[in-house]
Amino acid sequence: MSARRLTLIKRAALAAALVMCAAPLALVALVEVGARLGEAPDLSRPPSSTRLYDRHGELLREAVGDAGARAQAVQLDEVAPAMVDATIAVEDERFFRHGGVDWVAVARATLQNLAARRVVSGASTLTMQLARLVEPHPRTMVGKLGEMMVARRIERAHDKHTILEQYLNRAPYGAGAIGVEAAAQRTFGAHARNLSLAQAALLAALPQAPSSKHPLRSATAERAARARQAKVLERLVEAGHIDAPARDAALTEPLAFLREAEPPRALHFTDMVLAARVHDGLGGGDVTTTLDATLQQKVEGLAREHGRSVQAQGAKNAAVVVLDNRRCAVIALVGSLDYWAKEGGSVNGALARRQPGSALKPFTYALAFAKGFSPASVVADVETRYGETDGSLFKPKNYDHDFHGPVMMGDALGRSLNVPAIRTAQQVGVDELLALLRSLGLRSLDHDGAHYGLGLTLGNGEVTPLELAQAYAALARGGRACDARLTVDDGQAQLHDHGDDDARPIDEATADLVTHVLKSEDLRMRAFGQRTALLVGFPVAIKTGTSTNFRDSWAAGYTPEYTVVVWVGDFAGRPMNQVAGAAGAGPLLAAVLRALHPPARPPRWPAPPAGIVDVELCAESGRLPEPHCPHRRTVRLRAQDLPTEACPWHKVLALDARNGLRAGPNCPRAHVVERTFALLPPTYAAWQAESGTAAPARFSPLCPADGVVADAVTVTYPRGGEVFVVEPGYQRGTQSVRLAADVDPPVERLSWIVDGAPVASVGFPYVAHWPLAEGEHRIEARAGKKRSEPVIIRVE
Repeated sequence: MSARRLTLIKRAALAAALVMCAAPLALVALVEVGARLGEAPDLSRPPSSTRLYDRHGELLREAVGDAGARAQAVQLDEVAPAMVDATIAVEDERFFRHGGVDWVAVARATLQNLAARRVVSGASTLTMQLARLVEPHPRTMVGKLGEMMVARRIERAHDKHTILEQYLNRAPYGAGAIGVEAAAQRTFGAHARNLSLAQAALLAALPQAPSSKHPLRSATAERAARARQAKVLERLVEAGHIDAPARDAALTEPLAFLREAEPPRALHFTDMVLAARVHDGLGGGDVTTTLDATLQQKVEGLAREHGRSVQAQGAKNAAVVVLDNRRCAVIALVGSLDYWAKEGGSVNGALARRQPGSALKPFTYALAFAKGFSPASVVADVETRYGETDGSLFKPKNYDHDFHGPVMMGDALGRSLNVPAIRTAQQVGVDELLALLRSLGLRSLDHDGAHYGLGLTLGNGEVTPLELAQAYAALARGGRACDARLTVDDGQAQLHDHGDDDARPIDEATADLVTHVLKSEDLRMRAFGQRTALLVGFPVAIKTGTSTNFRDSWAAGYTPEYTVVVWVGDFAGRPMNQVAGAAGAGPLLAAVLRALHPPARPPRWPAPPAGIVDVELCAESGRLPEPHCPHRRTVRLRAQDLPTEACPWHKVLALDARNGLRAGPNCPRAHVVERTFALLPPTYAAWQAESGTAAPARFSPLCPADGVVADAVTVTYPRGGEVFVVEPGYQRGTQSVRLAADVDPPVERLSWIVDGAPVASVGFPYVAHWPLAEGEHRIEARAGKKRSEPVIIRVE
């Protein structure tokens, strides 16, 4: 070889050596410059799923975080030392001797890869892996440079303790777990602080292949994980963290894997909590809810058992809400009979809008009592027609298709009579009733008063079981509003912007009056019979509701401690087979109430508020009873509402036993019997005539009363208290009311008098027609000196 050629070769080798020396230096310089051009990533919020616990600390459900996996951040001192040592040994043995990029490892890996002509060794440090987790880069040379730069930024901004802690909280371990705490719980059912050496060695190797080598994946994956565990243990021996006997003991330690994760509980309730937290912009972490897991399990079982018993009647589903009244907290909630059912199982019936039927009546009477009426106020349960704002006629009927004449408001509520409720709603005003219902939490009533009309008191609007529970809880809380809480930390995970629980839409005295009525088992038995399921064995306030065509069956009950609302029906809105509230929802309500109040924990009802008294009254007139009043009732009233007048209605009349007619004073005593009659105002005339309770109007011809002619003429139509409506769109001349009378003995001519003016003179059968005119009118019939009792009607 010539000297010239040899010189060229030496120069080329020198140049190559210089390049080989300069390239690493250039790489180091590039990484350092790049690192200084940016900011370290934010490590303040490691991944976290949301863990929902019941009020006693039992885990209900863990919902995955944004990364789609379970994650639970812990501090480094909450991780077993063996897990920390194993992670460093297998991932980055020089972790404490480099500044984020291990240039020694980089050089070694470069030489190994060049020699093998393929990638056989990497040089990623724990810091670089952390960089990749918080700021993902493409798996290219440029991406690797980016990881190095981010790693250097992290090292400059944080100490090794923080970096290691962040890596352990962010590393993927497979089986849907991110971070060592979630991995320990998912794999072994243990906390990271309690991991044994064997468990730690197995987990430490998983981030390199979290999906394919997780032992829960398959038997093959378990064998691969065991093999990796052995290598990690060997690394720990080499690093001097453990000795050979400890390694051997770990290798032979049996590992019990958690094959099945704990199933979530109370899914409808936890769905609500999670949705509310998203609405409030709250992240993951541990959340203590208001639910009682033990009670929840009990109520779910009762609901399923009851569901099977009523399924044949078309009741396909049920929902239950239980509130702790003192805290206004949801302690049990059943949204459906089976969350996983194909047909509507995941529908949360507790939040579904349904018509509550008569379940809204107590609030109509609450408003009436607040406006000066009382449980002793008498309301007419007689046939009545009402004109609605749309021009339609509304003719309410009671559930038993009968009318009951004069009824005290308390009795009308306790017996759930429709007609008195409509009359009361008309007196208090639909708009005011709607405002009260909304203030009690019934936010689903989002139309105006004209939309609902008087039918609002009969539940023609739609509310949710949870809303209804809030309203009844207000009664249990002495009238104080209740905005249901889902979590124990105030202001978080609420269904609505948290209201003022000190607000009092209903005054304390009124709440007590309504509660006293709803607690009456006597009234409950009059409404539903002595064998009703609503007799639960201890004092409890109960109200039921049934929507049109038996689509919804409701029952609400409360004690001072708890409020329960039950709905039974079909999510599809199909009618049930004559399943009313007492039979459909009532038995489940009773079962839940008994679970809440076992014999050792009966309800503790407080004494009534100051100024509330119990008094015995005539059950029909609501006045102080006279000796002849046939029925008496003990009624709770405000002291200022105590009546001062005696009952004016019940009178003893002498009758001729031979024909049942009135007996004159000269009638032989052998033919006279005495009976007590209610001589009611004209409003009740038609009802008394149809029910057979009216006193005879005529005297017996066998023993007449001298000079008695006033009762010889009787108006038979219209009936006192009736309301007629002038229908729009029809000519006034075609709209009239028929006038009819009974005259005994018959006369040739009878005159009809309206508001003191004669309007017709007719012969037998004494029928005339009078054109309708708005207002209240007094109608009389006259035949010579004979004059009927006046009948008062109203035309709208």
